[in-house]
Amino acid sequence: MARLHALLRFTLFLLTVALVATVSVGVFWRYALRESLYWSTEASNFLFVWMVFLGAVVAWREKKHIAFTAILELVAKGGRKAPEVLVHAVVLGFALFLVVTGATVVSQTMGSPSEALKMPQGYLYSVLPVSAALIAIDTLASIAAIVRRRTPAGAAP
Repeated sequence: MARLHALLRFTLFLLTVALVATVSVGVFWRYALRESLYWSTEASNFLFVWMVFLGAVVAWREKKHIAFTAILELVAKGGRKAPEVLVHAVVLGFALFLVVTGATVVSQTMGSPSEALKMPQGYLYSVLPVSAALIAIDTLASIAAIVRRRTPAGAAP
């Protein structure tokens, strides 16, 4: 899982570089050459969507998602496992819902080409089931770790 996480972080770096390059070229073309690059806005949007969803996976893995930490700080005091498992189970359920509905959206949009790049829209939307599946896998691993964890002495189970 650690290698996958490192790969995701590197992918985010590459997507950021590509986004900055695409936007920069688009701005240069528009203001220096007084012409529009028809594809640059669409490519930038495409890259940004992928960055957001893959970034959500990294944020979840690193426990930097604000809702995750806020809820667990409220309910998981004293070594109680059940609230932590419940929070993770809710996230797992939502992630699995996104995998299924995202896969449906991808299959329905594979025949619809994008305006400028002429790529199937399904490629853009495929990040939803991919990122949701990664979150689901990580959440399952977290639930297993919580269940295996020993309750500290003096804390309620």
